[in-house]
Amino acid sequence: MSGNNKAPVPFQAPAGTPLVGQPFTILTVGVPMNLTLTCNCVRSSEDAERPVLTIVLSAPVACPHCGKIYNALFNPQNMQIQMQVGLPPAEQVPS
Repeated sequence: MSGNNKAPVPFQAPAGTPLVGQPFTILTVGVPMNLTLTCNCVRSSEDAERPVLTIVLSAPVACPHCGKIYNALFNPQNMQIQMQVGLPPAEQVPS
C-alpha cells in the first residue's frame, strides 16, 4: 500500500511489448501443434524486425538472427503446450 492507503497501480505494458527475459511471443497456436511466434532477440528499432517463426507439426525451427531453436509439443495428459527453447550449437574450433 502507498501512503494514501491505496494499492499501487500495476504496470501496464503496451500490447505487443515482450516481457523482460521472455525469449518469444506466441502469435497463433493450433492442434495438431502448429504455432507462430516471434523471437525477441532483436532489441532495438534500429535492428531488423523481430523474426516470425512457424512451427508446423512440432518440427523445430531456428531463429535466423540468434540461432535459438524453438519447438512446441502438446501434452494430452495435462492438456498443456510445452515449449522447448534450445541454444545454437557451439562452433567447433579446429585444434
